[in-house]
Amino acid sequence: MKGMYRVALMLGLVAISAVNLQAAEYQGSNDEITTEIYVMNNYLSDVSVYAEDDEGRLHRLGRVMRGDLGTFEVPEQLADEEFRIKIYPSTPAWSPISDDFGVKTNPLVADRDRQVRLWLESDLSQSIVEIDRG
Repeated sequence: MKGMYRVALMLGLVAISAVNLQAAEYQGSNDEITTEIYVMNNYLSDVSVYAEDDEGRLHRLGRVMRGDLGTFEVPEQLADEEFRIKIYPSTPAWSPISDDFGVKTNPLVADRDRQVRLWLESDLSQSIVEIDRG
């Protein structure tokens, strides 16, 4: 009999603590559509992701850990001009892979190039870049 009361008590507690979950529709911002950058890092180490403006200045977008997917948006100050995405390994100078080259895209335009997907491979020269144009 005690066991039945415990089960009933537990079911009651579960019912009380249950949260009403409902699907919510994603509401994006009302701003213009921005260019999204997806980086799947299959490289040997973490990587740093930059956007290079047409004057050669680098704007750090973030870092992607090894085996992770990073999602970034192009900064507003680059939305009206051409830019490139550049990715470099985040390795210390003494690392045996520190002298590897990075990956860079051809010039992009934020109002035309809506999505950039980069799959980094352990050999960066074998990496894949896909660009969806809006």
